[in-house]
Amino acid sequence: MYLLVLSSFGWARGQGRDVRVRSFRRLGATSVAQRVSWRWRDRVAAVFAAILTIAGCGGGGGSGIPVTFSLLVEVRTPSQENLTWTPHPGGVTNYQVHRNGALAFTTSSPGSPLMDFNLDPDTQYCYIVYAVVFPLGSVGRSNEVCARTLTTAPWRLETIDGAAASAGSNSLINDAADKLHVSYRRSDGIVYATNSSGPWISTVIAGISGAFDDPAIALDTAGAVHVSYNDPGSGVLKHATNASGFWVDSSIDTTGFGSAIVVDSSNKIHVSYAENGPFGRFLSYALNQTGTWTPEFVSGAGGVSDTALAVDSAGTAHIAYVAGSGLCAVRYATKASGSWVDTLIASNAGCAAAIVLDVTGIAHIVYMQSFDLMYATNASGAWVTISVDQLDWIGFPDVSITRDSSGALHVSYQDQNADLKYATNASGVWATFYIDARGSVGAGNAVRVNSDGSVHIAYFDTTNTQLKHATDR
Repeated sequence: MYLLVLSSFGWARGQGRDVRVRSFRRLGATSVAQRVSWRWRDRVAAVFAAILTIAGCGGGGGSGIPVTFSLLVEVRTPSQENLTWTPHPGGVTNYQVHRNGALAFTTSSPGSPLMDFNLDPDTQYCYIVYAVVFPLGSVGRSNEVCARTLTTAPWRLETIDGAAASAGSNSLINDAADKLHVSYRRSDGIVYATNSSGPWISTVIAGISGAFDDPAIALDTAGAVHVSYNDPGSGVLKHATNASGFWVDSSIDTTGFGSAIVVDSSNKIHVSYAENGPFGRFLSYALNQTGTWTPEFVSGAGGVSDTALAVDSAGTAHIAYVAGSGLCAVRYATKASGSWVDTLIASNAGCAAAIVLDVTGIAHIVYMQSFDLMYATNASGAWVTISVDQLDWIGFPDVSITRDSSGALHVSYQDQNADLKYATNASGVWATFYIDARGSVGAGNAVRVNSDGSVHIAYFDTTNTQLKHATDR
């Protein structure tokens, strides 16, 4: 039994079974060696705790039903445990999995790991599997196995808006004073929220009905807020700003969806978006440098649904975008050469992408592809992609990326169980952490880093219909 348990809790990445038990510490507060030491100390402790728990279980329940096959439980995430058992020696109709004394689900096959998800973090669950033959009932059972789900990182979580029923994307930015500003869509319109005065205060800046498409936010050098959004009634792509002291909106283009907005150091406003055309949605870009919007065509790739925008120190736009439906192509377009150049980064990916530039103007892009969080960069002169995190199943497409003052990258995303995750290469290698795993959380996530190195993520908790803020400080 000890050998079986050790095998089922294999940690080596080469086995593709990184369970990721982590003890999170504030980035920048300790040395890399200390962080690595903490992570491995906790992993080893979790392995031995699991061995003692499983080896010590003697049955419990199922009086009179013999133990005829073996069950193993592998802790995978704060909300998921995987069950594997050997077949019952005789023919069976199905297997009934009991969790904490109650029937959890029924299955006909024990061959591959069965994922039990929607569990609570840091909670013990005890399992017994019964072999059932119809109409006789249970003819055998497994041993009882108890295992505790992983804990999430000890970040501080708070509610920005308790009535944010929409689970679209939100857009987050921080100002020179390290205060946060968020734009998002609610059922009663486009909303702007900030903690600049201390508590979070939300304001409806465009009272348009319908939770459709997602707004984007930027700040100019004077601290004025700029938001781009789609008006679902007219289809017009709009820009709203409080630069005059009160909110004023204007039209950017007659149609536009999936926009992203950046205000550069010269206070020129840049917007990327998908525009409706006779053959589907194509990629467009608009610039406002004199008070008038100048839209231009970028790419005819059909089915553009979401865009992400970054602007370099020369005022040149760099756009990551996706085209398709269900599965999308991730593409990158820039005008660095004087004319738009469009490049395919990945096919068959999730339908969202995020981009950030480093100080030299090199692009860094993240997106979900099948079971992987992918990172792509053209730092070498050619596009290179790597897997940052491998999930047990298909992850959700929402991703965000930012860069801190030292050049380290920070990424927020959702795993296969709709848990909020965070990844960073601040230590020199990519490390991943679970931030929130209670209910369906992490949709529409956006990440930023303040000047003090603190990490901030805004995201939707769709279980409780709330917009939330997570931070490691």
